[in-house]
Formats: sequence, C-alpha cells, structure tokens
Amino acid sequence: VTDGQIDIAKNIFLQLTRKYPNWSKKNEALVWLGKIYLEKGEFKQGVGALRDIRDRSLSDDLSGLMLEYLRQADLLTLKDLNHTYPNDKVVAQSLATKLAISPMLPSDQLLFDELVDKFNFKKEEISNQLVGPTIRKDNYKVAICFPFMTEDLKRDRKHNSNQWVLDMYQGILLGQRKLKSRQVAVEVFAYDTERDSTKTAEILSQNELRSMDLVIGPLYPKPSELAAAFTYENRINILNPLSSNLQIVANNPYSFLFNPGNETQALVAADFMADKIDKDEKALVIYGSRDNDSIAAFAYRDALQEKEVEVLMMERVPTADPEEIARFISDHLTEIFGQEGRPARENVGHIYVASIDELIVSNVIGTIDNIDPEVNIMGNESWLRSRYVDFKQLERMQVYMTAPSYLDYTSDNFKEFQKAYKSTNGSMPNRFSFIGYDMMLLFGRFLNEGGTYFQHLLQNEKFYAGTLFQGFNYQGHNDNQHVPIVTFQDGLLTLVNK
Repeated sequence: VTDGQIDIAKNIFLQLTRKYPNWSKKNEALVWLGKIYLEKGEFKQGVGALRDIRDRSLSDDLSGLMLEYLRQADLLTLKDLNHTYPNDKVVAQSLATKLAISPMLPSDQLLFDELVDKFNFKKEEISNQLVGPTIRKDNYKVAICFPFMTEDLKRDRKHNSNQWVLDMYQGILLGQRKLKSRQVAVEVFAYDTERDSTKTAEILSQNELRSMDLVIGPLYPKPSELAAAFTYENRINILNPLSSNLQIVANNPYSFLFNPGNETQALVAADFMADKIDKDEKALVIYGSRDNDSIAAFAYRDALQEKEVEVLMMERVPTADPEEIARFISDHLTEIFGQEGRPARENVGHIYVASIDELIVSNVIGTIDNIDPEVNIMGNESWLRSRYVDFKQLERMQVYMTAPSYLDYTSDNFKEFQKAYKSTNGSMPNRFSFIGYDMMLLFGRFLNEGGTYFQHLLQNEKFYAGTLFQGFNYQGHNDNQHVPIVTFQDGLLTLVNK
C-alpha cells in the first residue's frame, strides 16, 4: 500500500466492517491497517487501529508491534499520543522510554515519575526497552579504541608517556586468552584513536565498526563523546574502563562504566557511615571545585539526611592557591572543634571529603590530626596515591575510603595472573593491567551468557564476583553498584563492608 492508497484501504475496510459486522477477518485486517499506518509514521492512526482490536489473545503481539514502531516516534508525538490515550500502557511505556534517554527538564522528570507510578513500571526495564532483544553468537567482536600512539612508541617502556594504555591493553589480551581457555570466543580488534577526535571519527566511519558487539574506550572526553554517539546510533554497547562520571552513561542504555560512578560511591559511603556512627552525631562535608566533587558531596548530604543524620557544615573549598586552601580548611575545622579538639563544640561523628585534590586532602587530614578530635574521615582510594598522605597516619586516624579498585594481593587468582602477565610481557603488572584483565573477563562473560544486549541478563543478577577485583553489580544501573570500603588495620588495607 503506497502513501496515496492508505485512505482508500481504510475506506474499503470501514465499508466491509459495516456491511459484515461479524466478518472473521476483521482483526487481521485491523492489524495490517495499523501496521501500515505505523510504517508510514502515522502513529495516531496506527495506534487507533490496533486499539480497536478486542481479541485478548493478540494482546502481547500487538504490544510488541506498537513498541517496535513507537520507538521511532519523537518525544512530542509520544506526548500527544499519551494525551489522546492516557490509559494505554504501551503508549505510556514508549513515552517513558523516550523520556529516560533524553535530557529531562523538571516538567519531563515529573511526567516520567507519574508514568512510572501510574503503570508500576520498573525504571531499569524502561531504559532497556530501547535496547531490544539480545542476539546470541558463537563468536563476539570487541573493538579496543585506545590512544596507543603507535607512531611514538619507544623500545624502552619507561620512555612511553602512554605506557599505562599499553599495560591495560596487555591485561585485556591476557583476559582474552583466559576466556579462550574457558571456550568463550571473543575477537579483539585494536584501533589507535591517538587522543584525537578527527582520528576517532575516521575510525568510526569504517564499516567494520558496525559489526562490533562491544566497544571499549576511547579514554579521552571528546573521542569518547563521538564513540558514544556512534554506538547509540548503531545500537552497540560501549564501555568506559576508567571514568566515574555518570554523565557518560546518562540517558544511554548502551553505555557502561567499569567503575562505580562518583554519585554511586558517595551513596554507598553515606550508608556505611550512617550505620557506623551514633544517630545523634553530626557530619561535616568538604568538597573541591570539580563538578564531580560537588555531585558526590550533594549526593552524600542527601543520603545522610534521608537517614536523619544532620549535616552541620557543607563547604566548598573555593580556591586552588595552596596557602588559601590551608587557611580555609584550618579556619573552618578549628571553628567546629576548637583549638584543642576536646571538648568539641559540636557532636560531630565524621567528615566526608569529596575531592581527589592532594592539597585539600592533606590539609583536612593534617588539621584534624593536629586538633585530634574523635572523628572519622571518609574519602576515596585516590588518596592512596597521594604524595602527601602517610599510610600510618591514615591508620592512626582510622580513615575510611571507597575503593572500587581494591583487590586481594594474596589471592590465588592474583598470583596466577601476576605469573602469567610477567611470563607473557616480561614486566610486572600494575593497576591498569588489573583493570584490563578483569574487564575483559567480566564483559566477555556478559557477552557469552547474555548475548549482544547483555543488559537483560544483568537485570536478573545482583552480584558477579570479580577475578581480581572484589565484585560487580549492574542490576538496574549502567555503572558498577558494588563499592568496597577499606581502612588500614595492622598496616594492611582491609575491606570493612563485605
């Protein structure tokens, strides 16, 4: 039926149904009519035709048909359909799905929440509606889009500024080899993005990229944005190995973070500290100037308040000048605790520091150490790499840290990996090698067990044990929800939230 013949077909159909009200082919004709309208983008007419079918045995098939075509409708069209058919669950689901993958104004967020409440939708299932059914394969293709900088590589690894990229790739290859020993077939294709958007765009224009089942990388923001847009358009899953920025996966059901997002880490940390401290003890929140700092700080504050823990002070360090940072932190903490720290003017149970800035971290720890109040500090594992933080000081002060990269160096898995890595590459592995290895094993397993759109698999499983790292949880989220928390005990970094 061509565009000009739709109305003719509709008129013929209406005449037939009026003349033969018990016509046995009525439902079949309505399905075809509705499908024709939907194919032509006449969504209101198509939905109207399909809604006229009263045969309940066809409900599932009709819902699937509508969902498949309504995913092509734009947001305004779906809002109009929802206004016309406010009680149609399929229309509501299509609208909620479109809202979930779009930047939402406050009014759109309100509409989304109303749809979820009215139809009892699960938010994670809503985002996965766009993904579609998974595809099982005997062999999966994974593109590694890293800034290898092949033209600048030196024979001596010490002289490679991007040696960490090569280390992560070597971990990936070792993970691929391990998967093969488990009869999991994953092909790895390496592409050099050269930290360059133009080069990345050139790579993404190659037809072979559309045949990939997973893209890992790129590692820098602009190339990463290009790759995310490409994989969204071509419905290919993409994984960022290093970032904790949830904006990367926002409104994109195909995009994943290997790490927990900054907000996720803050929420887990807040739950841990709220359970640890007495209910009448208050909290201080100090955060840096980065966007991720403020996101984590406000998430932490809101989570504490939901648990009825009062946040006495929430301050952003407003400068990058070392002397001003020291003065700002000293003044604020001294005001709270006094010069001696005892007795404290306020009943403070802990301080949350949302920053990776070494100057902020070292000044908070140093000031608290000098004042010596009985207060815990919550931070993150990046502090362990700081030049200004002493591990003995962290243990003495019982500082806690969210630590997504925590692993047990005494485990058999680690010893096996270390031996294999050294034998293969002639060097010792580092944290980037660990990430590459565990990432390849985990997402290779996801592909093998869940197919190309393993999102559906992840909704049914809450926890996956890591090989080197402690574990992973992607149920209802596209960043890892499992966040280890550690502290030093007897000189060893120890997991405290098993």
